[in-house]
Amino acid sequence: MGSTIRNDLRTLPNVITLLRIALLFLCVPVYFYVSHGVGIILAITAGVTDYLDGYIARRTKQVTRLGEILDQFCDLCFESFLLAIATLQAFLPPYFIFLYLLREFWVTSVRRFMAEAHMNIPSSLAGKAKTNLICWGFFPTYLSISGLVPAAEPYLAYAGLIIIGLGLAAGYYSALGYTKAFAAGYAEATSRID
Repeated sequence: MGSTIRNDLRTLPNVITLLRIALLFLCVPVYFYVSHGVGIILAITAGVTDYLDGYIARRTKQVTRLGEILDQFCDLCFESFLLAIATLQAFLPPYFIFLYLLREFWVTSVRRFMAEAHMNIPSSLAGKAKTNLICWGFFPTYLSISGLVPAAEPYLAYAGLIIIGLGLAAGYYSALGYTKAFAAGYAEATSRID
């Protein structure tokens, strides 16, 4: 008997992922309207729980397709929210978020096409590095934006820019790999869909 959404939502890893999503929606208004420091703490908590839900899922053998979907959704929301805030605070130039979204839209499109043909383009190590670098790059970025450690400037800003830049580069490198897999399987995928 297959899993149901109701059953899968009740697993501890998926509950943690849902809490992470709630934290993401909370950290943005808290950052802008209440306290930069509290907003950063909520964002870091949401980021750290990304490791916790996956660890628990594997350890307790509660890995579900719904968990994979929620985790990917959460990662994309987390990265997008953080990049949007950094752009709104003029830490990153506006074209940066365009480059990020261009990569995400392309990768989502080719993976979706292949999935329609029941073919999978698995996540790559470079794709996972992209997520980790972009997310962890926001720790020095937000410390810099918020001015919480003025003695560490301009090094915090440089660290944030370098780590996030490396994340975007890893994202484009992984997109190249996904594109090659898409090109290699395109003819077969098209024949399956037609």
